[in-house]
Amino acid sequence: MDRPDLPAPPYRGGCLCGAVRYSYNARPRSLIACHCRDCQKQTGATNLLTLIGDRAAFAHEQGDVLRFRKRADSGREADYVRCAKCGVRVWHEPLAAPEYCFIAVGTLDDPSWVIPVAHIWRSRAAPSALIPDDAYTTPQGPAADRADLFAAFDRVYPRA
Repeated sequence: MDRPDLPAPPYRGGCLCGAVRYSYNARPRSLIACHCRDCQKQTGATNLLTLIGDRAAFAHEQGDVLRFRKRADSGREADYVRCAKCGVRVWHEPLAAPEYCFIAVGTLDDPSWVIPVAHIWRSRAAPSALIPDDAYTTPQGPAADRADLFAAFDRVYPRA
């Protein structure tokens, strides 16, 4: 598949109403599409596109947020962070892996370059989901260390 080049950081974004703003100033660890039922319900879409990044490179710059703790089918918990004003899910933080931050791609100021390199919970993907032939897929969630998702990203976007 022909993919856009990976733009240089920082990546900036925010919620629908503009009250919440953030920046991410590092190379993404991965770009994934999650097709689990939780992501479908939280987005109202067939999947959630997520930029997995290093938490230390993420900065919540402005705006009040609300946190919702959710236990996934895997048993792992994460804090889902939403704008307190408009309710948009902006990012989430896995409790078992606090070194990572999962940014909802739709909240990026420029998401035009994002094509997921991995699709998780493919077993729950809607029939309309477009999954490129070169994407890494798994029928359920990723391994706890997410090494498979990171390897998929590095295969598509090799380090210079």
